[in-house]
This record gives sequence, structure tokens and C-alpha cells, in this order.
Amino acid sequence: MRSVHFTLGQYLAAHGLTAYRLAEAAQGRVSRKTVYALARGAAARVDLATLGAVITTLEELTGQEVTPADLLEARQISESSLDEWENADLMPLLSEYDWGAGGESQGEAVRYIPGVGFVAGPS
Repeated sequence: MRSVHFTLGQYLAAHGLTAYRLAEAAQGRVSRKTVYALARGAAARVDLATLGAVITTLEELTGQEVTPADLLEARQISESSLDEWENADLMPLLSEYDWGAGGESQGEAVRYIPGVGFVAGPS
């Protein structure tokens, strides 16, 4: 199995550019926040129009052709790491909650009122 990662930060460094410079040049086409997230590799997904705008801006800055392959990298995920996640116990051991002398509370009734939404409490 493979996972895909953004390599914009590496591309910028290899071409003597910064995320700040790209964000300034892409102003009005791509938000500054998006440029920085892509450069950090923190974005989980990107709209194709956004990717196109980043590529166009990089071409303007470098004078070179840029393709999606310049900004993305597919990495192999080892089966053992997948097995670790599938078999991981992600629930911490919790001690039993003490509800006190009255026991577990019953809470309040919840009802739906059209035009208002869900409401908790007596009718």
C-alpha cells in the first residue's frame, strides 16, 4: 500500500524559494494558510484548482515547467506498520466511574421541535 505526501517544502528549498515568497506571488489565487500547510506537508488533501494555481505560480517564479509529480511523493507503507495500527489497543484502561449514592443519573428527555431543533428538558 502507498500513501501520498506533498513535497512542496522540498521543491521550494531546491529552487531557493520560501513559502512566504510563494504565498506573496500566489496572493488572490491561493490562501497564505494553504501555501504554508502545503509547504509543511501538513495538508491531507488539496483541491485540484488549488494545486493548479500553485503549479502556475511556481512556473512564474522559476521560469521552469512544474508538474504534480514535482510536488507529490508516493511512499510505500509497510504491512507491519499497518498490522501495528490494526492491532493497537487505542483505549486507555479507565477505572470504573463512581456515580455516587444515587447511581447513574437519568438525564433529561430530548425531543425534536420542527423549526427549532433538538431540545432537552421537560415537554
